[in-house]
Order: sequence, then structure tokens, then C-alpha cells
Amino acid sequence: MKASDRVLAGRYAAALFAAAAARAEEGRVQTDLDAARRALLGDDAILRHPRVAPVEKKRLVRAAVKDRVGALTLSFLELLVDKKRLELLPLAAADYARLAADKGGVARAAVRTARPLDAGARRALTERLQAFSGKTIELDIKEDPELIGGLSVKLGDWVLDSSLRGQLRRMRESIHHGH
Repeated sequence: MKASDRVLAGRYAAALFAAAAARAEEGRVQTDLDAARRALLGDDAILRHPRVAPVEKKRLVRAAVKDRVGALTLSFLELLVDKKRLELLPLAAADYARLAADKGGVARAAVRTARPLDAGARRALTERLQAFSGKTIELDIKEDPELIGGLSVKLGDWVLDSSLRGQLRRMRESIHHGH
């Protein structure tokens, strides 16, 4: 997927979030988007085919999400079909979820560790990130043996790389640049 697709998906998500907020339906729409994404997963080839008319694609979308989504989400899906952007649904759904989490004061931290973290280390990391961000933190922890040791944390645009691999890379760059 191109960077421009990510930007466009973010714009669609922001517009949908604003419409949902105006109706106080943010949670419902988030649930609907997840249901729509799952329902349309197997039909993506026909929905992307250029020879299938938009009217037929809308009929297929309506049939796939029947009784699973509200009117606002259905209108959004039809808009994506009209604009030939239905393939942006997974990205838009993820961006929408991020917007909803931000509004609720929740942030997701992507954590990569060389070894598993015990419950105490998880708790301490969560507490420090909450103090740093001022938000409730949800950890998404993945093991990555290539880090050699330590961990890497990505929270929004902020990245902390305290892994041994990252330290070695920074040392190599420092030596290479003569600092």
C-alpha cells in the first residue's frame, strides 16, 4: 500500500469519526467497521474488479453486512465503493480505532522485547508509559530475538530503542561519522 493510501484512509476515518461523534455513535461505528471488515474479507477480489459496476458492488456490500452494521457505517461503505476506495477499509478501520482510543484517553504501545517480560516488568513499563503520556496504556508485546537484549517501544510518533541491537547500531553510526 502506498503512503498516499494511508493518508487518504486517515482522512476517511477522521470524517467518519466526526460524523459518528456528532451522533454519539463512536463505539457502535467502531464495532460496525470491524464487522464489515470481517464480512468483506472473502469478497475483496470481486469488489475490486474494475468490470463489476458500482451498483453491483454496493449490492454485494449490503448483502455481506446485512443486519451487522448501522446506517452511518453502511453509508460510509457505499461511499468507499463510489470513490473506488473500498480497499482502504482495513486502514480506515485501524485509523478510526486509533481516533476512538485517543478520545477515550487510551494509547497503544508497540513493544518488542528480546525475551518475554514477566508480570512485574509489564506493570512497571505500563506505569512509566502512563506517567510519560498521561494516558491509559495498552501494551502490544511481541518477542523479537533479533534485538539481542533489551526492548524497543513505539508510542504514537515517539520511539525508545533500548535494545542491544539498537545500541550497537548507534555506536557503529557514531564511529562511522567520527563522533
